Amino acid sequence: MIYTTILVQLDIDAPATPRLIFARQVARKFEADLIALAAAEPSALVSPSESSPAVAEVLRRRTLEIEDRISNLKEEFLAVAGDNERASWRA
Repeated sequence: MIYTTILVQLDIDAPATPRLIFARQVARKFEADLIALAAAEPSALVSPSESSPAVAEVLRRRTLEIEDRISNLKEEFLAVAGDNERASWRA
């Protein structure tokens, strides 16, 4: 079997390094490109009809938290990937 691309999905609430190291090893074994992907969506447990500044503020804060975590994951990815030109980041 030949793999040309290895895609590794990263959780925003879990350590990424073990998963990244494994994906990097698989990519090296098959001489494949490595793509790391992280995504998340903010949510608030409120009625869809409820619209208030408080709900907007909760969503804004959650969005900022997600952006911070994704930024941290990118830094983790860059530390593991090093200067590998065949490794790329998607968020």
